[in-house]
Amino acid sequence: MTGDQHEHSLRNEQVGQAYMVMLDVYEKCRQQGMTPAQISQEIEKANPWGVCQTWRLQAWLIARREFYADYTLPPPKTTGAR
Repeated sequence: MTGDQHEHSLRNEQVGQAYMVMLDVYEKCRQQGMTPAQISQEIEKANPWGVCQTWRLQAWLIARREFYADYTLPPPKTTGAR
């Protein structure tokens, strides 16, 4: 396995982990009767890695794009600062 393949594999694993975090939050929010916009905001708060870890942040963003498309959630409102 080359370095590029290893990095790709790690990124895919991190995307999968991020997607599962989002799914857990989604299911809990649905049980609480939250709106899609509220769910979107809760998912944004659930990022366990923050913004300091570049690969994990990229994995979170990839998973978020896929998850929001899969569950037809509105994009999160950004405040400009985290």
